[in-house]
Amino acid sequence: MTHFTKLRVYKQARNNLIEIAKICKHTRDFGDIKNQIQRAAISVISNIAEGAGNNTAKQKLQFFGVARGSNNEVLAQLQILHDIGACQINDDLIENINYTGKMLTKLIQSQRE
Repeated sequence: MTHFTKLRVYKQARNNLIEIAKICKHTRDFGDIKNQIQRAAISVISNIAEGAGNNTAKQKLQFFGVARGSNNEVLAQLQILHDIGACQINDDLIENINYTGKMLTKLIQSQRE
């Protein structure tokens, strides 16, 4: 497998984290959600890297699955922040997060084959 830094999904997840960090700088507090969304966005990136570094398909699937779950968590938390009026969410970011999820799904499917 290609080194994780060359994977498009890894690059996409990094871009998402950068945008989330920008949003969190200007988001008013609501419990611990700002920290949680940042941790989830970092988890996407970390699990892609960890999965790509494993030798067995089973291990890759586990980490890529966790990355996809964390990506879903990021999306849910962004929607919560928007719903409570804590910040404005850019539609492009939502689209990019959804695209990242699709990329992860395809990566998972490729490991199953």
